[in-house]
Parts: sequence; structure tokens; C-alpha cells
Amino acid sequence: MQKSNRGSRFEFRKSVINNLPHQIIGFLLLLLLGAACNLPSAAQPEFSSTKVVLDAQGTDIGQQMTQVALSTQVAYNVQATIVAQQVAQLTMVANAPTISAPTQNEPTPITPATEMPTIPPPATATPPPPPTDVPTPTEIPATPTPDMESMMDSAKILLFEDVAGVFLERYIKDALDGMGLDYVDVKDAVGDFKAQLLSGTDWDLIISGVEARSGVKGEFFDYLNDQLNKETAVILEIWNLDDIASGRISTIFARCGIKFESDWWDPPRESRSVWWLVPEHPVFHEPNEGVSLAHYSIHWNGDAGDFIKKIPGSDATLLAGNLAWEKDSHGTLATCLDGLFIIQTHSSHDYHKEDMMRLWQNYIYYTLKNHFLATQ
Repeated sequence: MQKSNRGSRFEFRKSVINNLPHQIIGFLLLLLLGAACNLPSAAQPEFSSTKVVLDAQGTDIGQQMTQVALSTQVAYNVQATIVAQQVAQLTMVANAPTISAPTQNEPTPITPATEMPTIPPPATATPPPPPTDVPTPTEIPATPTPDMESMMDSAKILLFEDVAGVFLERYIKDALDGMGLDYVDVKDAVGDFKAQLLSGTDWDLIISGVEARSGVKGEFFDYLNDQLNKETAVILEIWNLDDIASGRISTIFARCGIKFESDWWDPPRESRSVWWLVPEHPVFHEPNEGVSLAHYSIHWNGDAGDFIKKIPGSDATLLAGNLAWEKDSHGTLATCLDGLFIIQTHSSHDYHKEDMMRLWQNYIYYTLKNHFLATQ
């Protein structure tokens, strides 16, 4: 009867233990184990039996707790998955546009499915489109460089050289012949010179060599000025500006930017040298190099010529003069009007023939070149 009651109490304890929370069960087990350790030795046999039962029960309870924990974890994972799916569905429903109920005669609109935003692919270089058939622009041909040699060979040149009447060597004629150029030669005939100037011929170059104290003056400077207006090249050698500077030649001088300065009367022999004021100028280099008038061979005694100078604001260039350090005065050689006009105020026959011939060839080349550049 005692065993039966003890068994009933144990079963009741088991039932109570099974219904207790796991944390309390663990706590009670610790208390029971501690009480068992403190029981007197007289009850040792009964405690041993009870301990065996409790150990078995503890093992069973531990297995049950493990199974419960595993079941709880599985249930939790399943529940979390379900909740996540429900949240995603609710989010899609909340973001979906509201579909209004269609009217009787209105078809039900179809709402396009909401697409999840996509990340655009990285930009890549787009090749340029193939060129269309664009007509190639017509090239503008470059302006051909004038053939100076051929144009000079066919140039229309008029020569007046008054030393022909006094039987002096004709430096200018010899210079033209040395260049192989054709020309109309009126020698010292003033009337023929005037006729050619008024003939209507389109001259490229007119040379007026007034060295032998002849009668080219007055109206002839009007004719030469008219030729300059047509961009004809003009070379003038003159010795008596002190007599004519205030006359009709003043029109050409005003255009050129020069004026008469003084008469170069009977200078000492050692003062007859003419010096280059602009040594780099083309007139001293084309086509002949090394020309110099430092040496002289006097033919005209007394009047050696005249000095000219630049006027303020002039574009003229004084090329040579009696004083090497004076760049704007004491000149005997000048050019102006874009190289179309050259004036020489010293006498050619006071210097060595070879030097003067080569210098005249440079005059001819320089003025003809500028004429063709201006007119072609």
C-alpha cells in the first residue's frame, strides 16, 4: 500500500513537471539534486532508486526539450517565410495603381504590370553613324606664283637716255641688253619720247635717264605721273632738281613722300662716295649682289646732282646717300609707291661703269617685279 501511494505521488509529480515551463523544470531539477546530496545516509537505498528514476526522467525530459527546441525553430523559420511573403504581397498591392470600376459602355482598362526598376547597363561608346554621301567641297586652287622671268622677257619697256646725244657710253642700254630684255629705244629724242608716252601703249616700265642736261621737264612729269596712276613702273634719273623742284615734278614728289633738300654742288673728290642707307633692301641684292658706289670716276665737274629728303609721315625709303648715318636726308636714291617708282639724283657717269650697270639692272628687276605683282 505504501508503494502504491508513492507511485501515485510520483506520477502526479511527473504530470506537474511535464506541464511546467522548461526553465522552471530545470530549476527544480537543480533543487532536487541539491536536496539529494544533503539526505542522511540511512535513506541512501531509497534515494538511490529515486536517483535512477530521476536520471532516466531527466534524460527523457532533455530529449523532449531538444525536440521542442528543434520544432520551435522550424516553426519559427516557416512563420518568418510566410510573414515575408505576406509583406511583399501587401507592398505590391499598396504600390499598384487604383483601377476604377468601368462604366457600362466603357471597356475595362488594362493596367500594365508593374515592373521592378532595373539598373541600366554601363554606358558604352556609341560608334558614329556612317557618313552620308556629302559632296566634297570644290577646292579653290591656289593663286599661281607669277613667272617673273617669262613676264620680264615679254615686258613692254620704253627707254629715253639723253647721253646718247653727247656720245657717252649708254649705261642703261647696256644694262637692258645684259638682261636680254626687249625695249623701245628713243635715245635722246624728246619728241619721240613724248609720242610714245601718249601713244596709248600699256607700258610695263618707262625709263627716263636725264643725265646730259637735256630738256626733259615740265609736261613730261605729268605724263610720267599718269603712267604711275596706271601702275606702270617708272625709273627717273635727274640732276637739276634745284631748277625744277617747284614745278610739275612736285606732284610726283608729293605722292612719293619726298622733297628737294639742296643742290650737291662741286663736292670735293673724296666726298663723292654714295653709301647704302638700307643695305638689306632687295634693290641691292636682286639679281646682282655686291654692288657698291664707294668708288667713283668723275665725269661731271661742278654740279654732282641734288640731295632729297623724306617728308613727315612718308612711306618712301631713302636707299642711298652721301652721309651714311643720315637715314632721312642727304639722299641720292629713293623708292616709293610700293616699289613702282625709283628716283636717282646722282649722275651715273661719275661712278664705275660696271657698278652702275649692275645697279641699273637691279632697278629694272625690282620695279618690273612690283609692277607685275600689282597688275597680274
